[in-house]
Amino acid sequence: MTDATVGGRDRSQLRTMLAEAEIKSVLARYCRAIDRMDPALIRSVYHSDARDNHVSFSGSVDEFAVWVCEVALAAYEWTMHNLGTCNLQIVGDVAYVETYAICYHGRATADDDGLEILKTSAVRYIDRFESREDGPWLIADRLVVVDWRREEQIRSQRRTRPQELTGQRGPADPSYVLRRGAGDVAAVSGGWALF
Repeated sequence: MTDATVGGRDRSQLRTMLAEAEIKSVLARYCRAIDRMDPALIRSVYHSDARDNHVSFSGSVDEFAVWVCEVALAAYEWTMHNLGTCNLQIVGDVAYVETYAICYHGRATADDDGLEILKTSAVRYIDRFESREDGPWLIADRLVVVDWRREEQIRSQRRTRPQELTGQRGPADPSYVLRRGAGDVAAVSGGWALF
């Protein structure tokens, strides 16, 4: 084994693999940030001077964090963003990334009859990631492409099964409780097991 290889792998291959893992972790953190409507967590996946072109929005990361939490998602009671295929091309300290996602947005019907409106969208996040001055890989520029969208009325289990612990937006969500320490889990879950 030489200095240029580690375990039979070229050091550049290892750097690429580590970069890919870090980028995918940032993408997953973005989904969590959006679903929990956490502006600070949203900002954490972007460089401070990043731009986001998000369907009907185009602007800075700070403007995006406000827009998505106070305007775009305010009409929905819950969201769930799920990542799919992720294509990456890393060139030095820049990565070109195309990530497929299915996004679910739910809200009660106007007459609150136990039905919900479910909007499902298939999108692609077209991102330019950068690792600046050997820092973390973060989004520098984003374009969101909507490939298809549908809206339907569904019977909500969230209202008919109150014994189940459901996700929340913000720090009341069980995922935040677990990060603060397992001692708070029983209080938040009302005694129900989380797992």
